[in-house]
Amino acid sequence: MEQFMKIFNKNLKTQRLELRILEPTLENAKLVWDVLKNEKKENFSYIHFSPKYDKPLPESLEETLETMKNFADSWKNYGVIWYVFHNGNLIGYHGIGYNKGIDSVNGGNVWFIKSAWGHGFNREVHDLLEKMVFEELKSHRMVRQCMANNERSQKSITSSGFKLEGRLREHAKLPDGTWTDQLIFSKLKSEYRK
Repeated sequence: MEQFMKIFNKNLKTQRLELRILEPTLENAKLVWDVLKNEKKENFSYIHFSPKYDKPLPESLEETLETMKNFADSWKNYGVIWYVFHNGNLIGYHGIGYNKGIDSVNGGNVWFIKSAWGHGFNREVHDLLEKMVFEELKSHRMVRQCMANNERSQKSITSSGFKLEGRLREHAKLPDGTWTDQLIFSKLKSEYRK
């Protein structure tokens, strides 16, 4: 875990993006809330970015701060959270976890605002992640997950060379309260191409 944190627990840049670790402060919550308050909830049908994980988006600055605190607390021993910026503007969020026991990195908990869809930003983040996972951390395996009815995520994951490993039945709860299957994909170090 120490090596993982040394590599991943910092601000990074890709060709077009900045990946920043934001502390859960009121100022940072305002930055996130100023973006999310203008988004349509239906575009976040697979996301639980709210304090009680009971709806897709927070409904106030206070809820945004509470969510950021909850996420920071739950991820502190597991991984890191990057907030994704393009041209200085917040466009998304990306969590990366590590399981030392099986030497595996989980690149998940991702959302992007609607206007950032279709620009290859998620692919750009994952290209950097794969390089860091397989070349720097020298990890054996990388995992990605998505809800079974999230076709956009499935396409993104499989087009990156990840193989479907299995399905966890009714493993994820949608913000509307219905249960859905979770799909698990992986890529092994031997399958990684620089």
